[in-house]
Amino acid sequence: MLAGGGAHSASARKMAWVAIAIIATVASAGLLLAPPARADLVGHLQDAVAQARAGSSCGPLHPDPVAARVAMIANKSYPDWLAHISTSPPITDPLPGLKELGYAGNKGKFLGGVSKKSAADAIKGVLLEGYAAILDCSYTDYGASMLSDQASGYTLAAVVLAGQ
Repeated sequence: MLAGGGAHSASARKMAWVAIAIIATVASAGLLLAPPARADLVGHLQDAVAQARAGSSCGPLHPDPVAARVAMIANKSYPDWLAHISTSPPITDPLPGLKELGYAGNKGKFLGGVSKKSAADAIKGVLLEGYAAILDCSYTDYGASMLSDQASGYTLAAVVLAGQ
C-alpha cells in the first residue's frame, strides 16, 4: 500500500484502510447483492472452504469478523478500481488491514475468484487459487465475501485466511 517506515507510514496505512472502509460502505449500495441472496452465496462460499479444509489434518477454520470485514473491503477494491471510484489499487495483501482492524495474528492470505457466468464459478476460482493455503494449518481463521458488480455483470468471491 504505502512504502516507508516509522509512525508516519503506519498512520498513513491506517488512514488508507479507514478511507477504503468508508468508500466500501458508501459505494456498496448499488454493487452488493440483496442481503438474503448475498448471505446465501456467502454461506455457499463458507461451505466450500470448510469442505476443502476438511480434506486436511488441520482443525476447522473459524469464522472471524475482522477477517470477514477485510475480505469485503478487499473484494470491493477490485470493481471500485476498475470503475475509477478508488485511487488505490486492489488489495492483494490482507495482513495490513487485519492488523489495522485489530486482528492479533501475523499471517494473512487473500483468495479471490471472479465469474461472469455464475457465483459457483467465482467460488470455484477461490478454491483453485487457494487450495494449498486452505490446507495450511497455520491459518486458523477466515472471512468470506461475495459481491455482484451490476455494471460489469461479474460476481466476485473473496476469502481472507488469517492466523499465526
